[in-house]
Amino acid sequence: MIVPATASAVSLSCVPPPGRGHTTLVDRTACGAIADTSSNSAAFGTDGVGFADAAHAGAALGAGLGGGVGAAEARRGAVAAVAVGPESVAIGTVDSVGPALVLSGPGGQALVADPAKGVVCAAGPSLAINFLAGQACLSDGITVWRLP
Repeated sequence: MIVPATASAVSLSCVPPPGRGHTTLVDRTACGAIADTSSNSAAFGTDGVGFADAAHAGAALGAGLGGGVGAAEARRGAVAAVAVGPESVAIGTVDSVGPALVLSGPGGQALVADPAKGVVCAAGPSLAINFLAGQACLSDGITVWRLP
């Protein structure tokens, strides 16, 4: 009784079969994934929020860990979005052009959108790559480097 209680984070995974959806919410952790019959999606959360949505032969993975929010949406492409740490946000959305990877660290923000909108890295550590479009950015929280 003298020792302070240790916080425990709940780990959740949402991996529905093609053509279905799955959502789970426990305390500050949530995951949600949905896929049409031609696609696959998976979402994971540990003291964070993960979301994935895939359609038209797409594949999506979203993970939010340690207070982060990772969301991925794929149409005819593949994308993974992983956010780790407090106030981190990683969002990836692709439509036929992909694969794409979006990573965000504590306080970081990263976005991969369709090639016309490009990639964005801001705030804390973050990385966003749209491989086939040849677009990328990397941020260390102070400086942002971009490929075109």
